[in-house]
Amino acid sequence: MAGTSSVAAPLASCTAQAPTRIDMAGGTLDIWPLAAILQEKFDLWNAPIETVNLAIELRAEAKVSLRPAQSFSWEFEDKSLGRSTAGTTLLQNDAADFVLHRAVARLYKNELLNKGYGHVTIETNAKAPRGSGLGGSSSLVIALLAAFNKLLGKQVEGTELCRTAQTLEAGILGNLAGNQDHFAAFFGGLRSVHHTAFGSTTTQVSSDLDTLAKHLVLAHSGQQHFSAFNNWLVLEKVLTSDTAVLERCAAIAKIVPDMKRELQNKNWHAVARLLSAEWDIRRTLAPGIVTPMLESLYATAIKAGATGGKVCGAGGGGVLVMMVDNPAQKSAVEVALRSAGGEVLDCQPAHRGVVYS
Repeated sequence: MAGTSSVAAPLASCTAQAPTRIDMAGGTLDIWPLAAILQEKFDLWNAPIETVNLAIELRAEAKVSLRPAQSFSWEFEDKSLGRSTAGTTLLQNDAADFVLHRAVARLYKNELLNKGYGHVTIETNAKAPRGSGLGGSSSLVIALLAAFNKLLGKQVEGTELCRTAQTLEAGILGNLAGNQDHFAAFFGGLRSVHHTAFGSTTTQVSSDLDTLAKHLVLAHSGQQHFSAFNNWLVLEKVLTSDTAVLERCAAIAKIVPDMKRELQNKNWHAVARLLSAEWDIRRTLAPGIVTPMLESLYATAIKAGATGGKVCGAGGGGVLVMMVDNPAQKSAVEVALRSAGGEVLDCQPAHRGVVYS
C-alpha cells in the first residue's frame, strides 16, 4: 500500500540543468499536426519536415529533494521569480502559482509514496528571461523530469522524456505545444528535429558551434511573449485552409534544408541571410508576431553591421537573434542594441543537454 514501506526512505536530492535554445529555422512546424498537413498539401513526403535549433547555456535548473512521509505534500521555490512556499505544508491541489512544478510532482506521486517518500521540495532557477521565446519553460520541465527520474532510478529514453514534457506543457497551457524546445533541452548541441507520421525524432547537425556563437547576438526586447496565442492564430488559419498561410508555412519548411547545409558548411553569411529570409515570411503569418520594439531593434542591429536575423519563438515580444559576418562587428551591434533598449544575452552554445549535480 502507498506510504507503508517497511524500510524508512532516506533523504534524497538531485539537481538537473537543461539548456534553452535559439530556433534557427522551422519553428512552429513542430506543432502537431502542421507538418503532416504541409506534407500532404505540398507533396513534401520526399524528406521529413524539420526544425533546426541551437542549445545555449542559458540553463534552467531544478533541484528536487525527497523526504520520508506517509502522506503527499510539497514545497516549491522559484529563485528567478523570487517566489516561494517554504515553511508552508502544501497538499496535492495547492500551489496554483507553481503549475509546472506541481504538474511534474503529481506525475510521480504514487511511485514516490511506494518508495516511502511523501514530501517533495522543488527549487528552480532560470537564466533565460521569462517570456523570452528561448524555450525556458520547456527546459524547466525537462530538468524537473530528469531530476525525478534520476532519483527514482528510472532509465527513460530521451525521445520518450521529450514526449512526456510536451504533453505536460500542453495540459498546463490548455493550448498548443511544440516539441523542438524539449529536444534541445535534453540533448543539447545543434540539432534537427524531424517531424513525420511516425512521430518526432532528432539528429545532431555537424558544425562549429563555438565559431557560430561568435557570429551571433541575442537581444531581449523586454517584452514577454505568449507563444501559444500566436501559434494558435497560425494553426487556426492552417486548419481553415487559408491558402496564403499554408503557402508561407511551406516556404519556411523549404528553407530548413538550406539552413542545415549552410550550418554544416560553416557559411555564416548564408546562415544570416536565411535567418532573415525565414523572418520575412514568419512575420506575415499572423498579426502580433511583429511589435514596434522588435522592428526597432532589428533595424538598429542591421544599421550597426548585422547581416541578418530573426525573432526567436513565436514573436510578439521576446528575443531577437542577429548575425554578423565578422566577429569583430559583434561588439558594435551589441552596443547599438543596448542603446536602443535591448538587453544583450549570453549565447554560449550548450554542447551537452541535461547535466546533473
